[in-house]
Amino acid sequence: MAVVQISKIQVRRGQKNSNTGVPQLSSAELAWAVDTQELFIGNGSVAEGAPEVGNTKVLTENDNLIELASSYRFGSSEPSITESLSRSLGEKIDEIEVSVLDFGANGDGSTDNVAAFERAFTELFRNLDDRFKKVLKIPNGEYLFTSDIEIPSNAIMRGETRDQVVLNIGANNILFVTSNGLGVNDFDSSNRPVNIDLSNFTISRTTGQMSLSGVANSTLSGLKITGEYGLGDTVDNIVTEPAALTWQNNLLGTSVTDLNIRDCVFENNSVTVKCIQNSSFDTAVSIEDCYFKESDTAIYVAGTLGQGTLWHINDTVFEEIAQQVFRSTAGQGTKIQRCNFINTGNNTNAASDPVAASVIFGEYENNIVVNCGSNRQQQAGITTDDTKAFYSDAVNVDKASFIDRNQAVLPLSDSFVPFAIFGAENSYITLNYTLRLSNEKRHGQIHLTINDSKTTVSLSDTYNYSSLFASSSSGLISTGVQFTAALADNDEDSGIETIVLSYKNPVATGFPGEMSFDIEYGA
Repeated sequence: MAVVQISKIQVRRGQKNSNTGVPQLSSAELAWAVDTQELFIGNGSVAEGAPEVGNTKVLTENDNLIELASSYRFGSSEPSITESLSRSLGEKIDEIEVSVLDFGANGDGSTDNVAAFERAFTELFRNLDDRFKKVLKIPNGEYLFTSDIEIPSNAIMRGETRDQVVLNIGANNILFVTSNGLGVNDFDSSNRPVNIDLSNFTISRTTGQMSLSGVANSTLSGLKITGEYGLGDTVDNIVTEPAALTWQNNLLGTSVTDLNIRDCVFENNSVTVKCIQNSSFDTAVSIEDCYFKESDTAIYVAGTLGQGTLWHINDTVFEEIAQQVFRSTAGQGTKIQRCNFINTGNNTNAASDPVAASVIFGEYENNIVVNCGSNRQQQAGITTDDTKAFYSDAVNVDKASFIDRNQAVLPLSDSFVPFAIFGAENSYITLNYTLRLSNEKRHGQIHLTINDSKTTVSLSDTYNYSSLFASSSSGLISTGVQFTAALADNDEDSGIETIVLSYKNPVATGFPGEMSFDIEYGA
């Protein structure tokens, strides 16, 4: 039987950090640094062809490649770039981006991410070293939260893509704290959450809320917040109903102000935005280029008399809102401009059967709804049925104007025939109209004025027309159409809510026509 001898081979070894470090090794001699877990090999002599005498480090699994790559230079391969300096690769990577995954987050939909996000917030936004106040990137995935999460001042969070980054908060809340961790009960005018920027991700909720109390100078952009509300679901108490975004303004100096909400989507939230104002002081909120879909109430403000509710709501679409697009109990200075109301204030009905105003102000002073669109007047207000009830899009409004051109036909009739109905909640209504009768055109304004007790409505009609002489056949066609208005209690609640506008277009001198008009009204 052959004898097999197995020999143990060992290389030179010792501690790198004792005495003088790694000694000069012979040509191709290996040495192992036991304390640092590093491997070296001797270069050999210059006579052998080595570029220099010394030792070369052999990379192992214990080496940090980022630290070893210490000679990054911007544009190093470009001859036109000559002034950039060498930097470590680690510094360069830290400069570019910080991911929540760097702090242990996991977007698998089942791992609790509260601790990981809190670590990121502490290391970045609560760090006294401003170099580390970076944008926190959230890669695509679903991030579960099993308890409330607190976002501090100066936080900047951006999702990779809005629909693929989902923060699943369920019944838990997103709260905001100061840089040193103070909560809402300890805020004051000099120490409150400020300069927060959240963008480009989805928040999935059941009853959980983003509580913005105390926040100032902050922005929510490109967010999507979804709930579980379905059109027609019951909301027993709007004050206590959990909202997607909510805050309370209790003390001067800590009220939510200079809050910008833009390019956000809100879907299936019973109440989307809710502000409870307990003291009379001005607040400024901007909502721009957003989309509210399927809510009981989109925006609710419980205010105090005379306060400046300086909200600007611009270029926003509200669709399938069972009750109000905007509802306040008090407050002045809200401006809703260039917004579109689609099937709002109808509960579960179609736009042809509204049940409430889309906008209700507690005070009218300087509260306006201007240059907006709504499908209510055309679908519900153009009718020959003078028994239908009608509710204006906006109630107790200083001024409301809608850009939609409503279309109504006016056949020949020797008696007054209803063709349009309007809400009687406001004190005046103006129709800017064009009447087309064959080749004749008549342009004018109908002014309806309702007295405070809603017992009378007066009508005036001023116009110009294309014919030169009223007595001519063309003039008789243009001037023959007359209008009248009457008040009605068509919902049978013992209160006047509807104005019925009727016309007469004489058979002998008239011509079948069509009327287009837009409307303005106010308190």
